[in-house]
Amino acid sequence: MRSVRLWLLFVAVTGLLGLTACGSFFSTCHMCPPVPKSQHFVYTANAGGNQSTVSALSASPSTGQLTALPGSPYNTGSGSIALASDPVRGRLYVVNSQSGNISGFSIDLNSGALTPVASSPFSAESGMNSLAVTPDGNFLYAVSGSSANLWGFSIDSGGALTPTGLLPTLITAAAANSSSVVIDPVGKYVYTITATSSTASIYGFSRDSATGTVTPLAGFPVAIAGLANKAEFDRAGKFLLVTGTNEFGTKGGIEIFSFDSSSGSLTLVAGPVQVGTDPAGAALDSSGKYAYVPNTADASISAFALDGSSGALTAVAGSPFASGGNGNINGPLGIAASSAGAYLYVCNASNNVSVFSINSGTGSLSAIQGSPFPDGGSGPSAIVFVP
Repeated sequence: MRSVRLWLLFVAVTGLLGLTACGSFFSTCHMCPPVPKSQHFVYTANAGGNQSTVSALSASPSTGQLTALPGSPYNTGSGSIALASDPVRGRLYVVNSQSGNISGFSIDLNSGALTPVASSPFSAESGMNSLAVTPDGNFLYAVSGSSANLWGFSIDSGGALTPTGLLPTLITAAAANSSSVVIDPVGKYVYTITATSSTASIYGFSRDSATGTVTPLAGFPVAIAGLANKAEFDRAGKFLLVTGTNEFGTKGGIEIFSFDSSSGSLTLVAGPVQVGTDPAGAALDSSGKYAYVPNTADASISAFALDGSSGALTAVAGSPFASGGNGNINGPLGIAASSAGAYLYVCNASNNVSVFSINSGTGSLSAIQGSPFPDGGSGPSAIVFVP
Protein backbone atom coordinates (compact mmCIF):
# COMPACT_ATOMS: atom_id res chain seq x y z
CA MET A 1 0.00 0.00 0.00
CA ARG A 2 1.09 3.57 -0.58
CA SER A 3 0.92 4.19 3.16
CA VAL A 4 3.56 1.51 3.74
CA ARG A 5 6.03 3.23 1.46
CA LEU A 6 5.28 6.60 3.07
CA TRP A 7 5.82 5.06 6.51
CA LEU A 8 9.20 3.67 5.45
CA LEU A 9 10.18 7.08 4.16
CA PHE A 10 8.97 8.75 7.36
CA VAL A 11 11.04 6.60 9.67
CA ALA A 12 14.10 7.18 7.52
CA VAL A 13 13.67 10.95 7.64
CA THR A 14 13.12 10.95 11.39
CA GLY A 15 16.22 8.82 11.91
CA LEU A 16 14.41 5.78 13.35
CA LEU A 17 15.43 3.63 10.42
CA GLY A 18 17.81 4.23 7.51
CA LEU A 19 15.88 3.69 4.28
CA THR A 20 16.68 3.79 0.93
CA ALA A 21 9.30 5.13 -12.12
CA CYS A 22 15.91 3.35 -19.79
CA GLY A 23 17.64 3.37 -22.92
CA SER A 24 20.85 5.20 -23.50
CA PHE A 25 20.76 8.37 -21.40
CA PHE A 26 23.33 10.21 -23.48
CA SER A 27 23.24 10.85 -27.21
CA THR A 28 25.63 12.80 -29.42
CA CYS A 29 26.25 16.23 -27.93
CA HIS A 30 28.42 19.00 -29.34
CA MET A 31 28.72 20.58 -25.91
CA CYS A 32 30.23 17.64 -24.04
CA PRO A 33 32.47 14.64 -24.78
CA PRO A 34 30.87 11.28 -25.54
CA VAL A 35 30.37 8.93 -22.65
CA PRO A 36 33.06 6.22 -22.56
CA LYS A 37 31.23 2.97 -23.21
CA SER A 38 33.25 1.26 -20.49
CA GLN A 39 31.92 3.64 -17.84
CA HIS A 40 28.53 3.14 -16.19
CA PHE A 41 27.16 4.82 -13.09
CA VAL A 42 24.27 4.40 -10.67
CA TYR A 43 22.82 7.30 -8.67
CA THR A 44 20.33 7.15 -5.81
CA ALA A 45 18.27 9.90 -4.17
CA ASN A 46 18.52 9.54 -0.38
CA ALA A 47 15.68 11.08 1.62
CA GLY A 48 16.68 10.05 5.15
CA GLY A 49 18.91 11.39 7.89
CA ASN A 50 19.58 14.95 8.94
CA GLN A 51 20.91 15.80 5.46
CA SER A 52 19.41 14.39 2.27
CA THR A 53 21.92 13.36 -0.37
CA VAL A 54 22.49 11.74 -3.73
CA SER A 55 24.86 8.77 -3.90
CA ALA A 56 27.12 8.03 -6.86
CA LEU A 57 28.44 4.55 -7.63
CA SER A 58 30.31 3.05 -10.56
CA ALA A 59 28.79 -0.07 -12.13
CA SER A 60 31.03 -2.68 -13.67
CA PRO A 61 29.91 -3.41 -17.26
CA SER A 62 31.19 -6.99 -16.99
CA THR A 63 29.97 -8.00 -13.51
CA GLY A 64 27.37 -5.39 -12.51
CA GLN A 65 29.14 -4.85 -9.19
CA LEU A 66 28.91 -1.43 -7.58
CA THR A 67 31.67 0.71 -6.06
CA ALA A 68 31.06 4.00 -4.26
CA LEU A 69 32.73 6.94 -6.00
CA PRO A 70 35.07 9.29 -4.12
CA GLY A 71 33.15 12.25 -2.72
CA SER A 72 29.84 10.36 -2.57
CA PRO A 73 27.24 11.04 -1.23
CA TYR A 74 26.60 14.67 -2.25
CA ASN A 75 24.36 17.05 -0.32
CA THR A 76 20.99 17.98 -1.83
CA GLY A 77 17.89 19.59 -0.30
CA SER A 78 15.50 18.05 2.22
CA GLY A 79 13.54 14.91 1.42
CA SER A 80 15.24 13.83 -1.84
CA ILE A 81 12.86 11.20 -3.21
CA ALA A 82 13.18 11.24 -7.03
CA LEU A 83 15.76 11.96 -9.70
CA ALA A 84 16.19 12.16 -13.47
CA SER A 85 19.06 12.59 -15.90
CA ASP A 86 19.53 15.03 -18.76
CA PRO A 87 20.08 12.68 -21.72
CA VAL A 88 22.12 15.16 -23.75
CA ARG A 89 24.40 17.28 -21.60
CA GLY A 90 25.19 14.94 -18.75
CA ARG A 91 23.15 16.45 -15.91
CA LEU A 92 21.43 14.92 -12.92
CA TYR A 93 18.41 16.48 -11.21
CA VAL A 94 17.09 15.55 -7.77
CA VAL A 95 13.66 16.59 -6.50
CA ASN A 96 13.54 17.55 -2.82
CA SER A 97 10.05 17.00 -1.44
CA GLN A 98 10.39 18.69 1.94
CA SER A 99 12.40 21.73 0.88
CA GLY A 100 10.28 22.16 -2.25
CA ASN A 101 13.11 22.54 -4.75
CA ILE A 102 15.23 20.74 -7.33
CA SER A 103 18.98 20.17 -7.03
CA GLY A 104 21.00 20.10 -10.26
CA PHE A 105 24.40 18.49 -10.87
CA SER A 106 26.81 18.14 -13.77
CA ILE A 107 28.10 14.61 -14.27
CA ASP A 108 31.78 14.05 -15.05
CA LEU A 109 31.33 11.61 -17.91
CA ASN A 110 34.66 9.91 -17.20
CA SER A 111 34.57 9.56 -13.43
CA GLY A 112 30.87 9.87 -12.58
CA ALA A 113 31.61 12.62 -10.05
CA LEU A 114 28.94 15.26 -9.51
CA THR A 115 29.36 19.05 -9.42
CA PRO A 116 26.46 21.28 -8.35
CA VAL A 117 25.01 23.40 -11.14
CA ALA A 118 25.28 27.15 -10.62
CA SER A 119 22.35 28.58 -8.60
CA SER A 120 21.20 25.09 -7.52
CA PRO A 121 18.79 24.28 -5.89
CA PHE A 122 15.92 25.71 -7.94
CA SER A 123 12.64 26.68 -6.26
CA ALA A 124 9.43 24.75 -6.92
CA GLU A 125 6.89 23.74 -4.26
CA SER A 126 6.62 21.51 -1.21
CA GLY A 127 5.74 17.89 -1.88
CA MET A 128 7.53 17.58 -5.24
CA ASN A 129 7.82 13.86 -5.93
CA SER A 130 8.48 13.16 -9.62
CA LEU A 131 10.37 14.79 -12.49
CA ALA A 132 11.32 14.04 -16.09
CA VAL A 133 13.70 15.58 -18.64
CA THR A 134 12.87 15.87 -22.34
CA PRO A 135 14.93 13.75 -24.74
CA ASP A 136 16.66 16.85 -26.17
CA GLY A 137 17.67 17.93 -22.68
CA ASN A 138 16.07 21.38 -23.02
CA PHE A 139 13.17 21.13 -20.56
CA LEU A 140 12.29 19.53 -17.24
CA TYR A 141 8.77 18.84 -15.93
CA ALA A 142 7.81 18.01 -12.35
CA VAL A 143 4.73 17.29 -10.24
CA SER A 144 3.84 17.36 -6.57
CA GLY A 145 2.13 15.12 -4.06
CA SER A 146 0.74 18.23 -2.40
CA SER A 147 -1.12 19.71 -5.39
CA ALA A 148 -2.27 19.05 -8.95
CA ASN A 149 0.26 21.49 -10.41
CA LEU A 150 2.43 20.68 -13.42
CA TRP A 151 5.74 22.53 -13.27
CA GLY A 152 7.98 23.22 -16.25
CA PHE A 153 11.55 24.53 -16.48
CA SER A 154 13.85 25.32 -19.36
CA ILE A 155 17.42 24.00 -19.03
CA ASP A 156 20.24 26.28 -20.16
CA SER A 157 23.65 25.21 -21.45
CA GLY A 158 25.04 25.18 -17.92
CA GLY A 159 22.25 23.02 -16.55
CA ALA A 160 20.41 25.79 -14.69
CA LEU A 161 16.60 25.67 -14.49
CA THR A 162 14.30 28.58 -15.31
CA PRO A 163 10.52 28.29 -14.86
CA THR A 164 8.67 28.51 -18.16
CA GLY A 165 6.29 31.45 -18.43
CA LEU A 166 3.12 29.36 -18.42
CA LEU A 167 3.92 27.00 -15.59
CA PRO A 168 3.02 25.82 -13.04
CA THR A 169 -0.34 25.05 -14.52
CA LEU A 170 -3.24 23.28 -12.80
CA ILE A 171 -3.67 19.82 -14.28
CA THR A 172 -7.28 19.62 -13.15
CA ALA A 173 -9.34 21.33 -10.46
CA ALA A 174 -10.91 17.99 -9.58
CA ALA A 175 -7.68 16.42 -8.33
CA ALA A 176 -5.66 16.76 -5.17
CA ASN A 177 -2.17 15.51 -6.04
CA SER A 178 0.09 13.87 -8.60
CA SER A 179 2.50 10.97 -8.19
CA SER A 180 4.29 10.68 -11.54
CA VAL A 181 5.24 12.61 -14.67
CA VAL A 182 6.65 10.99 -17.82
CA ILE A 183 7.60 12.17 -21.31
CA ASP A 184 7.30 10.04 -24.43
CA PRO A 185 10.63 8.96 -26.00
CA VAL A 186 10.38 11.57 -28.79
CA GLY A 187 9.41 14.41 -26.46
CA LYS A 188 6.08 15.42 -28.02
CA TYR A 189 3.87 14.61 -25.04
CA VAL A 190 3.80 14.88 -21.26
CA TYR A 191 1.70 12.58 -19.07
CA THR A 192 0.89 12.80 -15.36
CA ILE A 193 -0.66 10.40 -12.88
CA THR A 194 -3.02 12.66 -10.96
CA ALA A 195 -5.45 11.59 -8.25
CA THR A 196 -8.32 12.54 -6.00
CA SER A 197 -8.65 10.94 -2.58
CA SER A 198 -10.07 7.74 -4.07
CA THR A 199 -9.31 7.55 -7.80
CA ALA A 200 -6.41 8.16 -10.15
CA SER A 201 -6.23 9.04 -13.85
CA ILE A 202 -3.74 9.75 -16.59
CA TYR A 203 -3.71 13.31 -17.95
CA GLY A 204 -2.04 13.96 -21.30
CA PHE A 205 -0.54 17.12 -22.81
CA SER A 206 1.09 18.00 -26.09
CA ARG A 207 4.14 20.22 -25.74
CA ASP A 208 5.79 22.93 -27.80
CA SER A 209 9.41 21.85 -28.22
CA ALA A 210 10.60 25.46 -28.53
CA THR A 211 8.83 27.05 -25.57
CA GLY A 212 7.90 24.10 -23.37
CA THR A 213 4.24 25.16 -23.43
CA VAL A 214 1.80 22.33 -22.73
CA THR A 215 -1.75 21.94 -24.07
CA PRO A 216 -4.27 19.36 -22.76
CA LEU A 217 -4.88 16.48 -25.18
CA ALA A 218 -8.35 15.42 -26.27
CA GLY A 219 -9.58 12.15 -24.84
CA PHE A 220 -8.09 12.63 -21.38
CA PRO A 221 -8.19 11.91 -18.52
CA VAL A 222 -7.87 8.15 -18.94
CA ALA A 223 -9.12 6.13 -15.97
CA ILE A 224 -6.75 3.67 -14.34
CA ALA A 225 -7.31 0.95 -11.77
CA GLY A 226 -6.65 1.38 -8.08
CA LEU A 227 -4.50 4.23 -6.81
CA ALA A 228 -1.92 4.33 -9.59
CA ASN A 229 1.41 5.76 -8.51
CA LYS A 230 4.12 5.44 -11.18
CA ALA A 231 4.38 5.29 -14.96
CA GLU A 232 7.17 4.33 -17.36
CA PHE A 233 7.44 4.05 -21.16
CA ASP A 234 8.88 0.87 -22.61
CA ARG A 235 12.20 1.16 -24.45
CA ALA A 236 10.60 1.02 -27.90
CA GLY A 237 8.15 3.81 -27.06
CA LYS A 238 5.13 1.66 -27.90
CA PHE A 239 3.63 1.20 -24.44
CA LEU A 240 3.11 3.06 -21.19
CA LEU A 241 3.36 0.89 -18.07
CA VAL A 242 1.40 2.10 -15.03
CA THR A 243 1.63 0.57 -11.56
CA GLY A 244 -0.82 1.12 -8.72
CA THR A 245 -1.81 0.03 -5.23
CA ASN A 246 -4.94 -1.73 -3.96
CA GLU A 247 -6.01 -3.15 -7.31
CA PHE A 248 -6.41 -6.73 -6.04
CA GLY A 249 -7.42 -6.20 -2.44
CA THR A 250 -4.21 -5.12 -0.73
CA LYS A 251 -2.14 -6.27 -3.71
CA GLY A 252 -1.08 -3.89 -6.44
CA GLY A 253 -1.35 -4.15 -10.20
CA ILE A 254 0.21 -3.10 -13.48
CA GLU A 255 -1.61 -1.89 -16.60
CA ILE A 256 -0.25 -1.57 -20.14
CA PHE A 257 -1.44 1.19 -22.49
CA SER A 258 -0.57 1.33 -26.17
CA PHE A 259 0.80 4.73 -27.22
CA ASP A 260 -0.19 6.48 -30.48
CA SER A 261 2.79 8.67 -31.34
CA SER A 262 0.80 10.69 -33.90
CA SER A 263 -2.00 11.76 -31.55
CA GLY A 264 -0.64 11.05 -28.07
CA SER A 265 -3.65 8.88 -27.22
CA LEU A 266 -3.40 5.92 -24.84
CA THR A 267 -5.42 2.70 -25.07
CA LEU A 268 -5.53 -0.01 -22.41
CA VAL A 269 -4.29 -3.26 -23.95
CA ALA A 270 -3.38 -5.39 -20.91
CA GLY A 271 -4.22 -5.57 -17.24
CA PRO A 272 -4.53 -4.82 -14.56
CA VAL A 273 -2.23 -7.74 -13.79
CA GLN A 274 -1.55 -8.50 -10.15
CA VAL A 275 1.85 -7.72 -8.64
CA GLY A 276 2.87 -7.44 -4.97
CA THR A 277 1.84 -5.04 -2.22
CA ASP A 278 2.69 -1.36 -2.73
CA PRO A 279 4.44 -1.47 -6.14
CA ALA A 280 6.95 1.36 -6.58
CA GLY A 281 7.32 1.68 -10.35
CA ALA A 282 8.61 -0.42 -13.23
CA ALA A 283 11.77 -0.95 -15.26
CA LEU A 284 12.49 -2.68 -18.58
CA ASP A 285 15.64 -4.68 -19.28
CA SER A 286 17.99 -3.50 -22.04
CA SER A 287 16.30 -5.72 -24.64
CA GLY A 288 12.83 -4.44 -23.75
CA LYS A 289 11.60 -8.02 -23.43
CA TYR A 290 11.12 -8.08 -19.67
CA ALA A 291 9.38 -5.78 -17.19
CA TYR A 292 10.13 -5.68 -13.46
CA VAL A 293 8.06 -4.17 -10.65
CA PRO A 294 9.52 -3.59 -7.15
CA ASN A 295 6.99 -4.27 -4.37
CA THR A 296 7.90 -2.25 -1.29
CA ALA A 297 5.75 -3.94 1.35
CA ASP A 298 6.48 -7.46 0.05
CA ALA A 299 10.24 -6.91 -0.35
CA SER A 300 9.90 -8.58 -3.73
CA ILE A 301 10.22 -8.01 -7.47
CA SER A 302 7.48 -9.12 -9.87
CA ALA A 303 8.85 -10.14 -13.28
CA PHE A 304 7.02 -10.37 -16.61
CA ALA A 305 7.74 -11.03 -20.25
CA LEU A 306 6.35 -8.12 -22.30
CA ASP A 307 4.93 -8.95 -25.74
CA GLY A 308 6.36 -6.29 -28.04
CA SER A 309 3.37 -6.51 -30.38
CA SER A 310 0.34 -6.74 -28.10
CA GLY A 311 1.67 -5.47 -24.79
CA ALA A 312 0.50 -8.63 -23.03
CA LEU A 313 2.31 -9.64 -19.85
CA THR A 314 3.32 -13.19 -18.93
CA ALA A 315 4.74 -13.92 -15.49
CA VAL A 316 8.36 -15.08 -15.51
CA ALA A 317 8.93 -18.48 -13.89
CA GLY A 318 9.95 -18.01 -10.26
CA SER A 319 8.33 -14.58 -9.96
CA PRO A 320 8.15 -12.79 -7.58
CA PHE A 321 11.82 -12.72 -6.62
CA ALA A 322 13.18 -11.61 -3.23
CA SER A 323 14.41 -8.03 -3.52
CA GLY A 324 17.43 -8.54 -1.28
CA GLY A 325 18.63 -5.96 1.21
CA ASN A 326 19.42 -6.44 4.89
CA GLY A 327 17.12 -6.87 7.88
CA ASN A 328 13.43 -7.58 8.14
CA ILE A 329 12.30 -4.25 6.67
CA ASN A 330 14.13 -3.99 3.38
CA GLY A 331 11.48 -3.20 0.80
CA PRO A 332 12.60 -1.84 -2.57
CA LEU A 333 11.78 1.83 -3.23
CA GLY A 334 13.37 2.28 -6.66
CA ILE A 335 14.43 0.22 -9.67
CA ALA A 336 16.58 0.72 -12.79
CA ALA A 337 18.08 -1.52 -15.45
CA SER A 338 21.39 -1.24 -17.27
CA SER A 339 21.16 0.26 -20.73
CA ALA A 340 23.45 -2.45 -22.09
CA GLY A 341 24.04 -5.94 -20.77
CA ALA A 342 21.64 -7.60 -18.39
CA TYR A 343 21.64 -6.17 -14.88
CA LEU A 344 18.86 -4.88 -12.65
CA TYR A 345 19.50 -2.43 -9.79
CA VAL A 346 17.12 -2.04 -6.84
CA CYS A 347 17.56 0.42 -3.97
CA ASN A 348 16.32 -1.02 -0.69
CA ALA A 349 14.98 0.38 2.57
CA SER A 350 18.06 -1.06 4.28
CA ASN A 351 20.36 1.61 2.76
CA ASN A 352 21.80 -0.56 0.02
CA VAL A 353 21.38 -1.57 -3.61
CA SER A 354 20.65 -5.11 -4.74
CA VAL A 355 22.04 -6.10 -8.13
CA PHE A 356 20.64 -8.96 -10.20
CA SER A 357 21.76 -10.57 -13.42
CA ILE A 358 18.91 -11.08 -15.89
CA ASN A 359 18.64 -14.35 -17.76
CA SER A 360 18.20 -13.19 -21.35
CA GLY A 361 16.27 -16.32 -22.29
CA THR A 362 13.82 -16.49 -19.40
CA GLY A 363 13.89 -13.12 -17.64
CA SER A 364 14.64 -14.73 -14.27
CA LEU A 365 16.74 -12.86 -11.71
CA SER A 366 19.83 -14.00 -9.82
CA ALA A 367 21.62 -11.87 -7.22
CA ILE A 368 25.21 -11.22 -8.26
CA GLN A 369 28.21 -11.85 -6.03
CA GLY A 370 28.53 -9.22 -3.28
CA SER A 371 24.91 -8.03 -3.51
CA PRO A 372 23.54 -5.97 -1.81
CA PHE A 373 26.06 -3.10 -2.01
CA PRO A 374 26.14 -0.19 0.47
CA ASP A 375 24.45 2.91 -0.87
CA GLY A 376 26.42 5.33 1.30
CA GLY A 377 23.33 7.44 2.04
CA SER A 378 20.29 7.23 4.28
CA GLY A 379 16.93 6.35 2.81
CA PRO A 380 17.63 5.67 -0.91
CA SER A 381 14.19 6.05 -2.46
CA ALA A 382 14.92 6.36 -6.21
CA ILE A 383 17.63 5.16 -8.56
CA VAL A 384 18.85 5.80 -12.12
CA PHE A 385 21.43 4.11 -14.35
CA VAL A 386 23.71 6.30 -16.52
CA PRO A 387 24.27 6.24 -19.44
